[in-house]
Amino acid sequence: MKNNKLILTFMVIFTLLLLAACGQDDSTTEKTTTPSEEVVWEENLLNPDEPTKVTFYSYSLGNASMKDGVEKLINNFNETIGAEKGIVVEGVVDADYTKSRTDIQSGLQVDIIQQTFPGLDGARNDLGVVAFEDAFPQEELDAHLEGIPDTALQLGVIQDKMYGMAFTFSTPILYVNGDIFEQAGLDPTVAPKSWEEMFKMAKQIKEKTGIYGLALSPSNSTGWVSDSILYSGGSEILNEDKTAVVFDNKNAISTLETWKQFYAENVAIGGTDTDAVQAFLSGNAAMHLQSTSLYSGFKSTAASAGWDLYGYAMPGFKGEESIPTNSGSAIAVRPDSEQKAQAIWEFVKYITGNEGYTTITKDIGYLPLRPYLAEDENYLKSFVDENPIIKLNIERLSNIKPATIWPGETANEVQQLYLDMFDKALTTDRDVAEVVKETQEEINLLLE
Repeated sequence: MKNNKLILTFMVIFTLLLLAACGQDDSTTEKTTTPSEEVVWEENLLNPDEPTKVTFYSYSLGNASMKDGVEKLINNFNETIGAEKGIVVEGVVDADYTKSRTDIQSGLQVDIIQQTFPGLDGARNDLGVVAFEDAFPQEELDAHLEGIPDTALQLGVIQDKMYGMAFTFSTPILYVNGDIFEQAGLDPTVAPKSWEEMFKMAKQIKEKTGIYGLALSPSNSTGWVSDSILYSGGSEILNEDKTAVVFDNKNAISTLETWKQFYAENVAIGGTDTDAVQAFLSGNAAMHLQSTSLYSGFKSTAASAGWDLYGYAMPGFKGEESIPTNSGSAIAVRPDSEQKAQAIWEFVKYITGNEGYTTITKDIGYLPLRPYLAEDENYLKSFVDENPIIKLNIERLSNIKPATIWPGETANEVQQLYLDMFDKALTTDRDVAEVVKETQEEINLLLE
């Protein structure tokens, strides 16, 4: 029976991996976006007697671990605010991020897209996604965005406008199997303070138990963890105006050489995200870097298998704290009329409001982008108190740096070259500096 539970958990989490991997203090600013032509709504165009239909294309609806939470958001809205104001939201499964694109190309109206961050600029160019400042009145935006850290709001900003409102995301969490740590003579309540210390721990674990010390995919799906690792090592990825990559530098090379040691000395397992998660869940790796979207699955597996789960912030390099980046998604919008814009805005306000983020955190596992909810008994206080890993994730919002949004029409091709760089530099015999230099040159040719 226990084995069946474990197998079910594996299946759910592997499906999630294909879809989910998909920067200041917690204060907010009065105006975090830049208006162009002012949007003004002179009258309410919504009518409960003639409801406005809104389509919401969501990859989470195609995932077993997230589906119930997103359906709950849609149903609760339709039964309350939607019924009162005359809005019906229809969820559309967009499991591999392609249905929204093909439907738009076919001439169908796609109103809201759950958009991954790396492809946001591509969606702006190719899919007609519009800036929030160009779709909704600035006064409405300012009022609703109050209470969300500016660091979170900046994640979906391109050229000073918000093309994606942060929706579901996490920072990198270092998960630890406490039992394996103890078998290796390590204290699982003490987190590694640096990658150098984590390497020593991983080596000790492998020598004492024969188990891998770390499970981490070099490319980690969208590369969001890799972004965090490079930033933490002191490198930038894109230049300020996003016209060229700039990771061919001594800090990035040194960081990758430290990371490469784990694979070169066989104390870490790489492969795909699925391989890494399977290794951690099955007890074949003691540590794993991943988002909190998998926290509930890790927690239930640990309870079923009888081992203790711990979670910590990803360590930094050479005594410095790490710089977290974000996984997950943003809400992108494509209203085709003022009436549709009003309907879309009501739904966006709900799913990114107090009730929405309470559901997102409790039922899916992602960060509540309204940190005050963690202190409110009516929302998330008891849940966060019982799940300290969620509290840790919230605390990391204070210095989060946006995961890379690849620019323009070549975004997909550029992202793939970037991901391939980690596989080549970390898991082959090739010289790290040579691979980094080669990749930077290839990407910059595409960005010219």
